[in-house]
Amino acid sequence: MSRAPDAPSARRPVPGTVAVVAPYGDDDGHLREYSRLGWECVTVTLPDHERPAAHRTADAPGHSGTVAHTGMRRTVRKLAGRGVDRVVAGSGLGVGLADRLSHLLGLPGNDPGTTFVRTNRAIQAAALGDSGIASVPSVYSTDVTDALRWAEMVRFPSYVVAAADSSVTARPAVCSTPDEITAAWCRAHRAARYQTGSGEVVVQERVPGPQYLVHTVSGTAPGEHLVSAIWAESRTDTQVHDRSELLDHRAPLFRALSPYALRVLPVLGIVHGAARLRVAWCERRGPVLLSARAFAQPSPADDYSPSVSHIAAAARAATTEGLGRASASGERAVMRVSLAAPADGCALDAALLRTIAALPTLAHVIRFARPGRPLRKTLDRASSPGELVLTGAARAVEEDYRLIRSIERIGLYAGRCP
Repeated sequence: MSRAPDAPSARRPVPGTVAVVAPYGDDDGHLREYSRLGWECVTVTLPDHERPAAHRTADAPGHSGTVAHTGMRRTVRKLAGRGVDRVVAGSGLGVGLADRLSHLLGLPGNDPGTTFVRTNRAIQAAALGDSGIASVPSVYSTDVTDALRWAEMVRFPSYVVAAADSSVTARPAVCSTPDEITAAWCRAHRAARYQTGSGEVVVQERVPGPQYLVHTVSGTAPGEHLVSAIWAESRTDTQVHDRSELLDHRAPLFRALSPYALRVLPVLGIVHGAARLRVAWCERRGPVLLSARAFAQPSPADDYSPSVSHIAAAARAATTEGLGRASASGERAVMRVSLAAPADGCALDAALLRTIAALPTLAHVIRFARPGRPLRKTLDRASSPGELVLTGAARAVEEDYRLIRSIERIGLYAGRCP
């Protein structure tokens, strides 16, 4: 019973208790959305020795209770004692444990025997290839010589180097030469160790074409899936994030990508819960999966989207008796825009920044760098001097986006540029 263009219905949820495993960096999103549905939230925290450096100082959200995971039997006993009805991953760190806990508690969940398929980019690509679905040739290893040997064998025009774990947020690098692959491999290895504790790095053929983020949710009944949202992502020639646009559910591209996403989910063993698929559209092959994450994440654009946020969609799917139909409004466009400093030493001009802040479609400023403060050249999304959300009529949003780019060209960064 897979459906593409639907969103979760407004059916009344049955009150219960959800255990959110390792909700580090979710900004209390799971607590907020499950609480709105009348559910209690229990946090399952990981012991310090299992938390990688990036999360050792992270605080657990203020859920109604906390269970420190010190052993599988103890955790299962404590969660059963609290009457937990669902277990979900609050981050990439929680995917494996959430799978095992759901299985041991007899609750809806994904097979713990296939967790690695939902977390490793290269294994995801291999699983799709084995199922006859277009995929990206890949290799993963903890040794850069393996990657170089593979690249020498396949001889693609260019490659993407990234942490093998799909939950790592460090930007993948596009490479062409052995020296570039080696440098990018070392950066990805450090990022993977810091964020997940694993040093595995993947090298893939670079798939040209636009990329899309496909949000899916799966209900408590096996085979019940839907695509809740799709974001079209644009990047510059140097692979820096430009803008992300929410697609209308009625758009032809939404309906073209949705069937592919629904074919991918069972291959990755995603039967229950949320997933986010990064898909490239290749002229020769059509849609191709680049990576998948089997958990829901918050976005600063959630409150300004005509469709429900990913965490909210997953929460509603987990707390109702099934996935229902709901129409998605196409009246309001939503766009997330990143500024890009052209060189080291630039600084934002205060007057022009105020002009951007006064744009009629500006709904939310995610962040702006301080005017006059020297900037570094924007190399990735994290180093952008500003991110903002535009909403409104599609034409007005597009006009304001073009105005932002025009303001950048005429002097937004002119103060101290070399």
